[in-house]
Amino acid sequence: MPRVSCVVVSFHRPKLLLPLLEHLRDERIEIVVVNVGRDPAVRDVCRGLTLVVDVHGNPGYAAAVNAGVAVVSGDVTVFMNDDLSVDAHSVLALAEAVRSGESDVAAPRLLTAEGATEPTIAALPTPISLAREWLALPDHPVGPIRRWRRVQKWRAPTRPEPVDAVAATVIAARTELLKREPLPEAYFLYWEESEWFWRLRADGVVTTYHPEVTVTHLGGRDDVRPEKSRLMARNAVRCVRRTQGRWRAGLAWPVVVAWQLRLVATALVRARRPLIMARLAGLWAGLGAWRELV
Repeated sequence: MPRVSCVVVSFHRPKLLLPLLEHLRDERIEIVVVNVGRDPAVRDVCRGLTLVVDVHGNPGYAAAVNAGVAVVSGDVTVFMNDDLSVDAHSVLALAEAVRSGESDVAAPRLLTAEGATEPTIAALPTPISLAREWLALPDHPVGPIRRWRRVQKWRAPTRPEPVDAVAATVIAARTELLKREPLPEAYFLYWEESEWFWRLRADGVVTTYHPEVTVTHLGGRDDVRPEKSRLMARNAVRCVRRTQGRWRAGLAWPVVVAWQLRLVATALVRARRPLIMARLAGLWAGLGAWRELV
């Protein structure tokens, strides 16, 4: 029996997947690759190295993770994107944080390709936290309020600490927890982990952030595309509705619209057409998110 199972969600990126699998190779790790879209190139990369779960079409990140978790055999599962540089030691360290009883869910410190810490700690979504974390304040600390601990995305722990939520780029959790409380599949992409962490907290599940375990995120989070902007705006309102009901979602909706208006204004200042078009797509989706309230 492996000590830990590792679920890698792969989406048509065999050149990124191959070095990742080689770095993860360890007799203590069971590797399961979820081949989204049944890409033959991904299957070729995995041949002889790992178990492959083919997924027809693209049902979204949560559905892909859940498909991989359904076949694992380890008592702890680490699920992740395919655009990462991470080795077996880091995966085993995250799994040990869970297995030792320190927490039920554990996340590492993500680094950009340039070596900077990527902000991944997040607030659980409420109308107030959306206004603070997404509308009013930038991603990085500023001025005299940089030490304000209520701003979750500004937190930079130097040792393991409990957190409410983190980005689901790399997550270790008890396998039985993932099977009992799978990632919600109602989002396709973005905000699914926010609903998941909301439900975990309601169940008394402890999540910890581990800065001593580092993983490099080669893809990063700064890509701005129309489809991503649309999903980020619409799904923010959907997440509040699914976790707190329509009344709170009604309060969140104008916050999301104002957030998208700010992004459009910033894009206009930068005068870059692709950025402007992506932000306008987010604004339009934010305005249309009132449909989530009915």
